[in-house]
Amino acid sequence: MKATRRRRRLSSTANASRPDEAATILQFRIWLKGLSPMVWRRVQVPSTMTLREFHGVLQVAMGWAGIHLYQFIVHTVCYGSWELTAESADIMRDALKLRNGGRFLHEYDLKIPWEHEVRLEERRSPKPRTRYPCCIGGDGNCPPEDSGGPEI
Repeated sequence: MKATRRRRRLSSTANASRPDEAATILQFRIWLKGLSPMVWRRVQVPSTMTLREFHGVLQVAMGWAGIHLYQFIVHTVCYGSWELTAESADIMRDALKLRNGGRFLHEYDLKIPWEHEVRLEERRSPKPRTRYPCCIGGDGNCPPEDSGGPEI
């Protein structure tokens, strides 16, 4: 049984991007809008990651379970949950042609909604022996995802 568990763990981490697999690492800063004090995270992800995968990174970085509908609004186009009739979130972020400093919106749990402003800070080369995606900074405790939303 231990060997089976170990094999599963290794196979799940084997899918994580290695530096030699990703041509570029994108560094994003994410703000949860409408909260004071500010809640933010800085993440680094491979440029080959899709928006759907990036949504998962945001959920982990914020400590949420990812059980609600979501959408990204990039250059006035909505990408996200199929129930919203949005464009597919299986698009790689490189295809979005984001520039350094470029911003877009991530909305989660659209009944509330939680709004994240996402800004591309920089593109960089991958660091040796670093697994991506990774969260390299942040501040503030994220509220529980079903807490009713920000008090604006």
